[in-house]
Amino acid sequence: MPVVTFGQYQLRTIQKKDYRDMYAYGQDAETVRYLSWGPMHSPEEAKKAIRYIFYPRLKRALPVGYAIVDTKNKRMIGTIDFHTQLAKGNGAELGFVLHRDYWNQGIMTQAVIAMIELGFTYLNYDKIVVKHLAENKASEAIIKKTGFHFTGKEPFSMPRKKISEPVLYVYELTKEEYLNEL
Repeated sequence: MPVVTFGQYQLRTIQKKDYRDMYAYGQDAETVRYLSWGPMHSPEEAKKAIRYIFYPRLKRALPVGYAIVDTKNKRMIGTIDFHTQLAKGNGAELGFVLHRDYWNQGIMTQAVIAMIELGFTYLNYDKIVVKHLAENKASEAIIKKTGFHFTGKEPFSMPRKKISEPVLYVYELTKEEYLNEL
């Protein structure tokens, strides 16, 4: 996947050496509150996530995933990736997480915009789907700002976490819609 730079941030393929930075945000319960994983309890968990979750995606014809890097301090501050191929059609589901110290700065919005472009132009997807838990208003705002439209709800279970409304809101964006907006 090509490297993408916006401001002082960069998207580049996740590397094994990123495990310490992944652990830095993955251990924070608030950062991973709405994710199906975490919090992490050791750097070894982050190392295993990179090795056994991100890298095997290549075998499923998915990109490994991007590290979001702060180029000033050379630290990975989050990830953004196409983690699941759609069951129907040519497309994938997008997911993202960002270190809490970097929230509310527009970084993830820019990263999502970059991934949309890569998904449709570089990977030639026809559709991109993204989901968020009902309570996750920050992700909802990013999703709406970046052109996705709501398509429905689906139940979701996270037995290890306390979620008051275990419902995923589902959004999509098609290549045709994306091209019409250009």
